[in-house]
Amino acid sequence: MGVVDVKEEISNKNIKMKNIISASRRVDMMNFYSEKLVNYVLNYGIENIHTLVIWTKNPEKIYKDAKIRELINKLDQTFLLLTVTGLGGSFLERRVPSEEKVFSMLPNVIKMLKTPLRINIRYDPLLDLEYKGYRITNINLNKFKKIAKVIAKMGIPVIRVSYITLYNKILKRFKKLGITVLNHDIKEIEYFIKEKMMPVANDFGVQIKTCTYPDITSDGCINGKLLSSLHPKGEVCSYEKDKSQRERCHCTKSIDIGRWYSCLHGCLYCYGSPKLSL
Repeated sequence: MGVVDVKEEISNKNIKMKNIISASRRVDMMNFYSEKLVNYVLNYGIENIHTLVIWTKNPEKIYKDAKIRELINKLDQTFLLLTVTGLGGSFLERRVPSEEKVFSMLPNVIKMLKTPLRINIRYDPLLDLEYKGYRITNINLNKFKKIAKVIAKMGIPVIRVSYITLYNKILKRFKKLGITVLNHDIKEIEYFIKEKMMPVANDFGVQIKTCTYPDITSDGCINGKLLSSLHPKGEVCSYEKDKSQRERCHCTKSIDIGRWYSCLHGCLYCYGSPKLSL
């Protein structure tokens, strides 16, 4: 199905477009607050929702949790933004499954979502750190190549990347924990993405898209044109920029239902409210 011409579709002023529900940039709602997610969506009204966008680092509940399965089956469309940094299980992401474990889940996830086109991988954030003399980074072409190869075989078309944004709360946390940031100039990161990552991805038939920083590509993680083109009934949603996000964010307008709940993944670089451990 091609991309829908939104102007043509909404020329009739009586047409009311359904909304995109985002769950959530702020916390992994599906894993740790699934009851809140389900209740919100049901109270909002299935009939009012164009697409539910799930952000997670562990997609297992999509096919194992009965209430989540039931919800997805009721909705017209669910889209998955799955974060795989290549650091799952490390001291930075101690309660996040490894990429091997996540990839073993994907056949069941794809079956639930009906197509791998409704999945994007977020290799995000790119970071380079040192802890007690041990260096940990995913700015590593071999690590990325391993992930891109598997993604391509699964039929997932897009990997989204961004460089870490070091908010003051993160820097204070790192200092307290004894973590040193090995900084990279943004031009160096742009070069790595354009000249290293993109050619590898292209070889596998996968696209690289950037998320905010650096700002290389022009469509957001939540992309109204893409979601409209994938919708099983051909329904369109808004293409309007989400003005509640950062200036360089290209995401389409959505309703994010998350709050700054404590996230039990406990990723040490998280800008939200991680439940930490070392």
